[in-house]
Amino acid sequence: MSGKGKLIGWAVVIALWSILLIVGESYARKTAIHNRAVQETINTAEDMIEWIGHDMEGGKTDSTIGETYIDNLDEIIINLEVTR
Repeated sequence: MSGKGKLIGWAVVIALWSILLIVGESYARKTAIHNRAVQETINTAEDMIEWIGHDMEGGKTDSTIGETYIDNLDEIIINLEVTR
């Protein structure tokens, strides 16, 4: 292989490597953003469960309705943890 052929070969290798790095970094960034959003949603649902519990204890929320809300929020948390 001539010097020019080696140069072209290395240029192709470096170009492909650069493209893979860019794509990989972009994917990692999107995954991190998604994971933060999922975690924030889980945290909010857990906070809501706590608030509903306090409201049930204080008589502000009917226990049947409160338990239904809590069950639904628990299901949301489970589904979000599965999709991570």
